Amino acid sequence: MNDKILKKIVDNKEKIVPAIFTAKQVEIVKKYLKKNKLSNTEKTYFYGAIKNKIKALELFSDKFYFYGKDMIKERVKEAKEILKEIGRDSFVSGSFLFSKEYNDIDVYVISNKRKQYNKGKKHFIFITKEDLKKPIFVSAAKYCVSNFSIDMEPKIERPNFDDLIMTYEQAIIEILDNDDQKMIRELIFQHRMLIHNEVLDSLSLNNVFNEIKKMRKDEKIKYVNILAKDLLLKLYSKKYIYNEISPFITRLKKESEEYEANDNLRIYIEMLSEVKHESRRAKA
Repeated sequence: MNDKILKKIVDNKEKIVPAIFTAKQVEIVKKYLKKNKLSNTEKTYFYGAIKNKIKALELFSDKFYFYGKDMIKERVKEAKEILKEIGRDSFVSGSFLFSKEYNDIDVYVISNKRKQYNKGKKHFIFITKEDLKKPIFVSAAKYCVSNFSIDMEPKIERPNFDDLIMTYEQAIIEILDNDDQKMIRELIFQHRMLIHNEVLDSLSLNNVFNEIKKMRKDEKIKYVNILAKDLLLKLYSKKYIYNEISPFITRLKKESEEYEANDNLRIYIEMLSEVKHESRRAKA
């Protein structure tokens, strides 16, 4: 049942009673929305006359919003059908809309509670309206088919220093191991957002990432080092960086002596030593 239409019926009771619905029918709709148990008589009304009227109204209520360009037409049509079935504020995003090959269909549903699950090829992500301010969801919404108008104003916060370091470390490991390299995407996303004040939509992020994937391994490492170095030096004070990185480098050097074949430690030490040097020069 289309909850969006049901809510409009309740909110506009004075305009539609008795022209379309009776006062009793509106009260039953209100009871249904509150998830109160319906009596047998009310069920008969609801799944009979009321449901038929709702279906008729649905023919005139379909309105979709399109954010982004170069979407595959057949996928857009399928996205609309998915949104119709859900019947509440929601949007379809991800590679499904622009890539010939995709893993699943990301369906975001506005709800009071957060949860997610898979149903066939569909990956349902339930988020709150407040969640729509988070950059990760703003990114998804900037390239989507939606059944409601979406506010694209992100709430951008500086990441925790340790979290940023961990993202960088994992990105290097992924490059060395030829893994999926999701953390490179994360670094690209954070750098563009925190340094250039731009939240990339899913297609733009995918395009940038695909260019990086074409690089040789040493070029990827150099690229990731530049991103991480830029983020560290511009997001935190030079004094803070110097004080945090100095003992960290000492610890890494000790670990590198114990694990001589660990290439990632050598890469970390080299990049972080450059950051330490830059922060020391800035302090001088």
